[in-house]
Amino acid sequence: MRRSNRSITVVTLALALLPSLAMGQYLHRDNNPFAGKPTPIAPVNVARAVIEHESDMALTDSQRTQIVAIQHRLDSTAAPLLKKLDSLKPTWHPAGGINDLSREQRDQLVAMRNGQVAVIDSLTPTFAKAREQVMAVLRPEQRDRAAKLEKNERKRAEDLARKELEGPRQQMENAGRRRGEIRDGTGRAPLG
Repeated sequence: MRRSNRSITVVTLALALLPSLAMGQYLHRDNNPFAGKPTPIAPVNVARAVIEHESDMALTDSQRTQIVAIQHRLDSTAAPLLKKLDSLKPTWHPAGGINDLSREQRDQLVAMRNGQVAVIDSLTPTFAKAREQVMAVLRPEQRDRAAKLEKNERKRAEDLARKELEGPRQQMENAGRRRGEIRDGTGRAPLG
């Protein structure tokens, strides 16, 4: 009888563990090479933001002239690096989102991201210097307004960067389905 008790115990244990072992096949591995890492963001061009909102800023003619000159210097200095930064963005998106990547695609994205980080690191001092120059031209209340504009531009850039590698499935989920609305796998309403 001992042997049959042991067999029953082993069979019971196997049956109890079988669903969890079977579910292990369906565990989703995160294939995102950037999981937990922030997306590199190009520095905010405070001079451009101030010029675009000059009516809100109440700039004097001399302030506007000085800020436009700062903007022109910044554009001429940063243009080649910004062009390089744009060339380091992927021209393709994985069909199933970031987790649907082959090994080659992962390696390519990691190399592009490392290139982006290097370019942004070289751009940051130039933009920081231009920001200091712009802030020196502005009055205290204008500096506060410029800081708010800078913060808004940075937030907008972060939102765009976050959405950069989202696949169609994630974009559909973010589009916002209403409760009870039925959609097929492509995000469209089913036929019929």
